Amino acid sequence: MKDDSKLLELLEEDGRASAKELASMLGLKEKEVDEKIKDLKKKSVIRGFKAVVDWRKASVKKVMAVIQVKVIPQAKDGFAKVCLDLSKDRRVLDAFVATGEYDLLLFVEANTLEEISDFVTERLATRKEVTGTNTHIILSQFKRDGKLFADAAAGRLPLSP
Repeated sequence: MKDDSKLLELLEEDGRASAKELASMLGLKEKEVDEKIKDLKKKSVIRGFKAVVDWRKASVKKVMAVIQVKVIPQAKDGFAKVCLDLSKDRRVLDAFVATGEYDLLLFVEANTLEEISDFVTERLATRKEVTGTNTHIILSQFKRDGKLFADAAAGRLPLSP
């Protein structure tokens, strides 16, 4: 799969690129690219394709949060079982086991602040293996999924010394 790394990088940059465009960039035949993509999907190397949406420009209200979670590791499973279970919640966009003071990092998105609060109080605080949380509400986004949201600061006056 090492030889597929350039293809994967191109797809990560633009998941809508056609097999013809990718073949041209890689010096391959279109059919080869199609077969490689099918194989990578079958092997679950490619997990899906998605659009990076600026919900504010779409006039849709969304609240995003990064939640750090302290967890008592479970025998045999460590942090994996808790992280996998929390990952199944529709509000959880990303879930990671991490080093540092907190064990899990959750990136959560909801329609309201109350939904984020409900997630913390009902899904996290009620779990016996969760010993603490630290929630950060996202106020502005400047880059997400590798895409700049450069106009996020437009209209804001610069700080004076």
